[in-house]
Amino acid sequence: MIRLPVALDQILYIEGMRDYRRIHLATEKIMTLETFGELEQQLPAQQFCRVHKSYLVAVAKVESIERDRLKIQQTLIPLSTTYRARFYQLIHRSAK
Repeated sequence: MIRLPVALDQILYIEGMRDYRRIHLATEKIMTLETFGELEQQLPAQQFCRVHKSYLVAVAKVESIERDRLKIQQTLIPLSTTYRARFYQLIHRSAK
């Protein structure tokens, strides 16, 4: 699991910022030097999905999908064509 003292259900999304990743929680933001690859290995693949080169989201926290953007709380996150198919597979599985 994630090495930081973070409860997985508190993670909304993770944003890439040059060499850092900003983990957005419901109440705070945490910076880490871990790469997206390292984070993806630590997070459960059925709950978290890369949706853009700069974003990884908690699938259950996605409130809506508008065109090529996901809404989590007040934030619109781009959904790139590279990651779109995997994201839709995950949400269809979780909807069943």
